[in-house]
Amino acid sequence: MNLLQIAHRIPWPPNDGGNKGVLGFVEAYSRHRAINHHAFVCMCRMEDERWSREWRPFGVDLSTELIDARNSVPRFLANTLFSRQPFNMVKYERVSFAARVQASIAAMLPDVVHFDGLHTAAYAPQLAKLAPSALRVLRCHNAEYMILERLAEAEPNPLKRALIALQARRVKGYEAQMLSHFDLILAITDTDAARFKALNPHVTDRIIVVPAGANLPPALPPAPPHMGGPLRLIHIAAMDWLPNQGGLRWLRDEVLPLLDAAGLDYHLDVIGKSMPEEFFAMNAPRVTVHGFVDDLTPLTSAAHLAVVPLKVGSGMRVKILDYWSVGIPVVATRVAAEGLDGGDPPVVALADTPQSFAGTICKLAVDGPARSALRNAGFAKVSAGYGWPSLVNDLVQRYAAMVMRRSSVSALSITSHAS
Repeated sequence: MNLLQIAHRIPWPPNDGGNKGVLGFVEAYSRHRAINHHAFVCMCRMEDERWSREWRPFGVDLSTELIDARNSVPRFLANTLFSRQPFNMVKYERVSFAARVQASIAAMLPDVVHFDGLHTAAYAPQLAKLAPSALRVLRCHNAEYMILERLAEAEPNPLKRALIALQARRVKGYEAQMLSHFDLILAITDTDAARFKALNPHVTDRIIVVPAGANLPPALPPAPPHMGGPLRLIHIAAMDWLPNQGGLRWLRDEVLPLLDAAGLDYHLDVIGKSMPEEFFAMNAPRVTVHGFVDDLTPLTSAAHLAVVPLKVGSGMRVKILDYWSVGIPVVATRVAAEGLDGGDPPVVALADTPQSFAGTICKLAVDGPARSALRNAGFAKVSAGYGWPSLVNDLVQRYAAMVMRRSSVSALSITSHAS
């Protein structure tokens, strides 16, 4: 089959969950023997232009469109006052990109078109006109409206809270409407699948759960020694995403002072692209803020615990899969672990209050067997159900069956008309 993949971002470098999720599909599709022609058409933000020159995926027909999608107060206010559409969606609707999509459709005649995220959904009606027989698939990275609703709830400023709540309502309506344009909807967790079914009951039978994946090593890497030195904590997040900024502030202001008061000997490495200047002020004997790091291996191989203090979010934290795959046990909030927690033995140490988060870290600092149990359980879980090749192979088989069924129906319809 021929497969066209459309995204609103270039998935390079693979330094955040969104990029890794898109890239995982790009690479797995490109290697799948049932896919004859794989084209990838994506937007590229101006600030990521250097990466578009660097990234050349093997075996993929790549086309990129450079856009200015930067947020600004004038743009946001104009949208708020003069539009009823959600700001963070309509800014990715571009005539030039629509032309690029049209050219790719004409060149390859796709059997399947994979739309990555709600930000690309506006191009689905165009596809329905240009290639009506093509299977339209929407991969949902999150329930987008839920993130904004949670941000509004957490915002102390009344004016900002009202503006965020307005955008949340717009996204919720947009999301419900756009789901109708797709033949198959890939929710990333059971929780998000339930949210989509509640948003638009008419698409219930089109929704399946396909989690994010991970690149798995052949065996569980060895744990770093912990004898006499500090407990090494690690926090990795893309810091241009507001929920990650809020989570790190909560860790900085509410949790670290409790670790200090408890006398814990620890060192925290803070890593992530687009690090706001305020967080570099955290640098101290017990904290190192690195910003963007090309090679994470020296830091991840030394880490005893990963902390994921997210207070707002939806979907799945790919970073937890990555921590599991390299053998780092995880302490996380329930929001951060959504879709990944549960089961026996426990795979994540859950904690939602500053006291419980700090207390859990302190307990695991002195309980080596408990840390080992968490790392073993996490690695077993990611190995059993989250390898990219297996996830995408199952999905491609579903595509093939749906395409074949659609072709059979079309052939029957033609025969009936001829008769």
